[in-house]
Amino acid sequence: MILRLLVKYRRMVVLASAVLVSFLLMTMEARREENLTPFLKRLLLESVSPLLKATASIKRTSQGIWDNYVDLRSVRQENVQLREEIQGLETRLRELGEARRENQRLKTLLDLREKQPFHVTPAVVIGKDATNWFHSVLIDRGSRYGVARHMVVIASGGLVGQAVDVAPSSARVQLITDPVSSVGVLLQNSRATGLLVGAQSGRLRIRYLPVRADVRAGEPVITSGLGGVYPKGILVGKVVAIDKRSGALFQEATVEPSVDFSRLEEVLVVSREDKE
Repeated sequence: MILRLLVKYRRMVVLASAVLVSFLLMTMEARREENLTPFLKRLLLESVSPLLKATASIKRTSQGIWDNYVDLRSVRQENVQLREEIQGLETRLRELGEARRENQRLKTLLDLREKQPFHVTPAVVIGKDATNWFHSVLIDRGSRYGVARHMVVIASGGLVGQAVDVAPSSARVQLITDPVSSVGVLLQNSRATGLLVGAQSGRLRIRYLPVRADVRAGEPVITSGLGGVYPKGILVGKVVAIDKRSGALFQEATVEPSVDFSRLEEVLVVSREDKE
């Protein structure tokens, strides 16, 4: 029964005991019980010290955990902000790099435009044949801008092809790599003429070259002006291989085009009228 009461009212018992011990200590101090007082003081200190140490340790640990949590949260927020800033800078750099490359291409195209003896209309490639079966591209200029069928299309590298289907605001350009395309060409060094045709491989072939012509690899190939479609002097590519068969009436040559059609973005449509 007494044990149950002690358990039920343990807080009050502990508090009363502490008050009683304190009272005894003060009483002994007042009576100068020098032999008992230090002993009781030490006893009280030894009893309370572990609790105080544990409390202080828990407080320090809790404070350290809280400080680390606050610091970690702050670091995480800073990391998120830094990542966002880095992504923004990378995006900006890509945009600036693309703008610089576009400006360079447009400058090159503008220089080419100024050098042409014909009127030219700048155009942007807005579509490509994904299968490379038809070897054609779509540009954003059509009859509304003066573009007509069979007008020649060039790029900064050289000859691209000709407009074959024209709408008011767009046109389809047949590339010289199309197997059904043909261009009269002239080898710039040997002055031999032939007929340039496309191939599915993307390479070009020159047929009907005179068998006695001194054709060599690396020789530039330009348009000859024969046929009435392509003006003379437009760069087409360079010879990379010669096929000269014994007993054949003509020799042939393989040509690497000067235009990278996989990277074609801006072109010029050439008018038939001369500049004034």
